[in-house]
Amino acid sequence: MSFLYASFLWFLIPLFTYLYRRDREQSLQQNLRWLAFSLLLIAIARPVWVQAPTEAKLPVHSITVALDLSASMNADDIEPSRAKASRKTIKLFLEENKYDQIALIGFTINPLLLSPPTTDHKLVALALDGMRSDYILTKGTDLKKLLEKVAQFPDHEKKLLLFSDGGDEAIGEELVDFAEVSNIKILTIAMATQRGSIILDKDGKALKDKAGHLVVSTLNTSLSALGTLVPFDGVENTTHKIQAWIDEQKALKDGLKRQSHKHFELFFIPVFLALIFLFLSATRFSLKVITLLVLLNINVQASEFDSYYLNFAYDYYENKEYNATLEELSKIESKTLESELTLANTYYKLEKYKEARSVLKTLKTTNPKVKQQLLYSLGNCEAKLAYYEKAKNYYVKALQLGEDNDTLHNLEVVIFLKHRENSKVGFTNPSSPEASKDSTDNAEETGEKSSSKKEEKTGSSGGGGSKKSKSSTVKVVNSSENSKTKRVMSSKAYDLINEGYIREGKPW
Repeated sequence: MSFLYASFLWFLIPLFTYLYRRDREQSLQQNLRWLAFSLLLIAIARPVWVQAPTEAKLPVHSITVALDLSASMNADDIEPSRAKASRKTIKLFLEENKYDQIALIGFTINPLLLSPPTTDHKLVALALDGMRSDYILTKGTDLKKLLEKVAQFPDHEKKLLLFSDGGDEAIGEELVDFAEVSNIKILTIAMATQRGSIILDKDGKALKDKAGHLVVSTLNTSLSALGTLVPFDGVENTTHKIQAWIDEQKALKDGLKRQSHKHFELFFIPVFLALIFLFLSATRFSLKVITLLVLLNINVQASEFDSYYLNFAYDYYENKEYNATLEELSKIESKTLESELTLANTYYKLEKYKEARSVLKTLKTTNPKVKQQLLYSLGNCEAKLAYYEKAKNYYVKALQLGEDNDTLHNLEVVIFLKHRENSKVGFTNPSSPEASKDSTDNAEETGEKSSSKKEEKTGSSGGGGSKKSKSSTVKVVNSSENSKTKRVMSSKAYDLINEGYIREGKPW
């Protein structure tokens, strides 16, 4: 469901603010009137149910607009200049032809495709604004290369709008024949006058030829051989002439496919409810009617709002408002897997790793994908709490359910951190350094004790450890002792050698 005029819903904010802050206690009839007024505001916002989109074909044209960028287009015999008047005409044409496919080409002696055929006319206008003719180093006008570029378009019949003064060379029969063979229909907008005008350079000086005479650019009348020639007659009048010429041409055979969305009006629902509440507020039987509804079990269960709160929690989580996410999740009465996963992820984002771990351990599922995600999240929590051995075990279990690059990367990281932590302890204590953290973490005390007992048994079988090593102090072997006597490795070091994590010759 959506609203056609959602801006009217903003009026509900001051209304609810007033109702929340009012000091005097209101009667039931007054509250019903306020509720009816709120429903009328919702009805004005026009709630609708959006239906599946339908596809329709529109008769459109594929048009190529070519703009002459030669220096002669800076002449001012057409105000404010030939180039500026051409740009204004093209922009107005883009605004009035919303559905036609339009391509834009800028050319001098070489053509340059500035925008491919598209119905996004804002993109074409943007390309037109970004085109700077003063950066173009080439001079002159070559219409043959332009037509060769247009002939490469896939349309069976090409329509070309040519904004140019024609240059200095006459249009030959060879160029006319090429346009006919390539099936190019050309409408030329004559962007020059027969009296012509001088041309100014970048410094504002008039251009001169080699003999020192002023260069006067006039309209090349041989442009009429290419097709229809339309003299420039103001931006609006010229645009109308262009549109009339296009209407005479054939549209694309396949047309343009466009999707339209239909909607079903729902405004009558809040209007109907508002009328009921107004009727109840104006009669003395409102309490009797409400009692009758209760007897008929027409009430709203609080659990039906759980999905409502969960959707709000999702929105807050996406916007990184994690405290607000926790507040919405606390309103949910019936806990689900989705809500508990969101709660655990929120705790993790707030760096409350113990709380996140506690929530994740309570979740049960038979879905392998979800179970893999739970194990991966538990491994992340243990890694953040520096319980690298537990994190490694969770990551290994997660990888047993399926390959995952993130899990594999995290497994490599915790193995590295575990080795680095072991290297700081030395080689006399077979118990993991994680056991030292358990003195401040009562929730993990029992689990860590059982883990250390298992390690003692492993150490006795390894040959280098003993049962007494659990309470023994840590002894660090210095470099001088290493050079004279052989290092004594713990059972933990032997375990790491057997597992292939460290080297037996140089375990450090």
